[in-house]
Amino acid sequence: MIRAASLAAALLLAPVSLSAQDAEGDPIMEFESVDEQMNAAIAEAQASAPRFLALLDNPPAGASNFVFKFPLEGYEHIWVGSVERDGDYLTGRLKNNPHAEGWKLGDVVRVPVTAISDWGYVDRTGVAQGYYTVRVMIDHMEPAMAAEVRRQYGWAD
Repeated sequence: MIRAASLAAALLLAPVSLSAQDAEGDPIMEFESVDEQMNAAIAEAQASAPRFLALLDNPPAGASNFVFKFPLEGYEHIWVGSVERDGDYLTGRLKNNPHAEGWKLGDVVRVPVTAISDWGYVDRTGVAQGYYTVRVMIDHMEPAMAAEVRRQYGWAD
């Protein structure tokens, strides 16, 4: 089972609730570990990780909100912000309130670059770049929620 963390915390935009708040963590969407769309999105994010690292090392003018996602405790794919690169590792703070025991919002993590399952940032025009898994998650939302996420990420037509 793949558990994808709430979308809202990724960009620090207005709250977007995917389901009722769980007392033990932020809302999540669950995907089977064999879900072809989600696995393809993760593979695309991993394949394009060198691009993310290059942008992180030399951010374009006006770029902001660099984040990445990784499988906390091996199953809860969670967003990390305040990202810094340390060789083959990324460090940052959890941007979601995790379900995994022993972890909380804001905890510092150090993650091998090879463990990234998604990444994103906001370009100078306010459009979210990357966010491969989010694009899959949108297809599983109610239409009004999907429209709101697209609007917040700058993907609305």
